[in-house]
Amino acid sequence: MPLYEYSCRGCGRRFEVLQRIGADANDIVCPACGRGEVAKQHSTFASAVAGSSASGPMPCGAPNASACGSGGFS
Repeated sequence: MPLYEYSCRGCGRRFEVLQRIGADANDIVCPACGRGEVAKQHSTFASAVAGSSASGPMPCGAPNASACGSGGFS
């Protein structure tokens, strides 16, 4: 289950919730003030590929990231 970041519309506090993919914010309450008026925030994420290292080959098998291509992203 991924961590989602929310902000409280009442007090402004930002917090994270471990939640199923696709779940809505209906049952989420602010841990600071207890209000249920929250908004899901866009945030960055980090990932790692098992067995990879900064100096080793890339997951696509290429020697560096620029040789992997776009992977379908533009």
